[in-house]
Amino acid sequence: MKFYCQLDYKHIPYVSPTSLNGNIADNGCGVCCASMIIEEIKGINFPPEVCAIFSKQSGAREGFGTDMRILAPAISKEFDIKVKPTLDTKEVISFLENKQGYVIANTIGDREDWIGVFSDGRHYIVLTSLEDNTVGVLDPLYREGRYDIEGRKGKVTMDGYVAYADFSVVENDCVGKPYYLFYK
Repeated sequence: MKFYCQLDYKHIPYVSPTSLNGNIADNGCGVCCASMIIEEIKGINFPPEVCAIFSKQSGAREGFGTDMRILAPAISKEFDIKVKPTLDTKEVISFLENKQGYVIANTIGDREDWIGVFSDGRHYIVLTSLEDNTVGVLDPLYREGRYDIEGRKGKVTMDGYVAYADFSVVENDCVGKPYYLFYK
């Protein structure tokens, strides 16, 4: 799967009423995740700068970040991709183990009892695979050393741009937030 790092898109505006100077680098994890999934499933070119326009047109960029509750159904309709939101981690595990597609997960970041592994705040990541309870993750904020800080160190191993972690790490990062299942 092609990897898009949102940090490569500081020059691409992604504005909203609450982020008048917003750009993909600081608000575009959702569009980067959507781009990766759409390109993989549909075999088309749909980079983050194009997805950002689509997100704005669909109304998913009217607050902070990207509202996946709006963007996911818009993707489903526009690209004929079945999308299902779920809070059931057992369903996510089965979906990935059975290689039915890809998942956009929404991390909540640091809490009193947990240091966010994939982000210290709200952030979207793509779950690409699951084998023996190890999940493959594409993190659009990945940069060298991202997982070497206290609280994250030792929870993730890297292979190129793919981060691998025990599914419980993702589950703890995403407590109470929906997962969006994108079917192949």
